[in-house]
Amino acid sequence: MPQGVMEDPHLLRPLISTVTTTTISAEDEDIAAASSSYPIIPRLVLLFLIGLISIWANYEASKGFEIIIINEAGDTPAGRRFELFFVSNDKVTRIILNTSEFAQRVLYPDDDHHLPKKKVDRVTVRLASRKLPHAVVVECSNRDEFVLHISPSVMEEANVEKAMESAVQHGMARVWLWDSEKSVPTSLLDGMVEYISIAAGFTRSPDSGNGLRLPSPESNTTCWDDDKDSVAMAHLLNYCEGLSGGFIRRLNQAMQGPWHNRMVEDALGLPAQTVCSSYYSSAFELSNTMESTSV
Repeated sequence: MPQGVMEDPHLLRPLISTVTTTTISAEDEDIAAASSSYPIIPRLVLLFLIGLISIWANYEASKGFEIIIINEAGDTPAGRRFELFFVSNDKVTRIILNTSEFAQRVLYPDDDHHLPKKKVDRVTVRLASRKLPHAVVVECSNRDEFVLHISPSVMEEANVEKAMESAVQHGMARVWLWDSEKSVPTSLLDGMVEYISIAAGFTRSPDSGNGLRLPSPESNTTCWDDDKDSVAMAHLLNYCEGLSGGFIRRLNQAMQGPWHNRMVEDALGLPAQTVCSSYYSSAFELSNTMESTSV
């Protein structure tokens, strides 16, 4: 309701009231009552429509970006399930907004409005017609416009709602991450996506064979090279965040510019080999402790 000075109904009355005597028949009273009540219905309808428009406008403004939903699976079991559980009730839109908000909270602090935020104009969620290698594949169709290709295998999960939320959370995390003009090491970027998704409550087991491996002291490689599983990388990033609070946010901000090998070290404030050795040592000790406990 607009704020302002409320009109006092008493101020609208004349200073000198006049008394008039009028004779009204019963028939005239009925006509007057009917005519006075008739405009109320159109007014109520108008107010209702204005309220709906206001709610819709606020809803659109809250998104901050355009959302498009495409069902390429069509009249297949996956397509019908997608339509029933996520499109007909607009649930997919709410999932996009919730996962987007969570990713932004992790990457962009609310108390620092000077940090530039990645621009996102449009997000399209497209249920693919064929199975994809991953639950979600993110594509940048145009500048500031992104497409989340969802594999139809997601619709086959027993807990389809959680599977869909997990896929979209991974996708929206990737959308809000800078990528140094697509030059960030793949394992590092995937690990940051996984870090955000795990923080949101979506976990999965690491792929066998691509877990933690300690490089030799004379090696020039670091523990965020391209052959690491995203879950293992996420745990490493979580360890780094514990060493230096705000590390993930600082690294994401740095990834606006061209990638360089010292970017992670600069965000950490520590030498890479020191961090890697410390992490692998703690992980090795934890692994030994768990093995001895199980025996």
